[in-house]
Amino acid sequence: MKKIILSVLVASTCLMAQASYGNALEMLDKGKSEVASETFMQLAKSGDVDAQTMLGEMYLDGIGVKVDHQKAFFWLAKAANQGDSEASYLLGFMYENGLQVGQDLSRAVSWYKKAALKGDTMAQFNLAMIYKEGKGGVQRNMKEALKWLSLVEKEHDAITHIATK
Repeated sequence: MKKIILSVLVASTCLMAQASYGNALEMLDKGKSEVASETFMQLAKSGDVDAQTMLGEMYLDGIGVKVDHQKAFFWLAKAANQGDSEASYLLGFMYENGLQVGQDLSRAVSWYKKAALKGDTMAQFNLAMIYKEGKGGVQRNMKEALKWLSLVEKEHDAITHIATK
């Protein structure tokens, strides 16, 4: 009986968190970004990885909150260290562009690879460009550049195929 009650409590908590996240996204779509940011903050503090990523992105871009690269980095690192690919991509972006952290292309590549291996096309594209150009001490490597670009192309082809059906 205790297991059933515990299961119901866990399931209802997950559904409530999902509903809150969905409500926050809806508020964001309606232009109520300050309200959304407050909800994302509550969810992020409770450990919701998607909310941590969203909150980090909001601080990075100044959506509903004042641009704050320190807070963006904090929330994105929290989510990325739990395996979130979008947060990993955004950390790579911060390292590539020296936002909150010193510009560090080797760390950018590391974060981009984590995201790219999970299918993040922006990370794949950025990796391709870094290897193509040999940016920031990363050795130019056309084979690596083409590898990542081919993954971007496959994703583009898949999206185009779906869109034309």
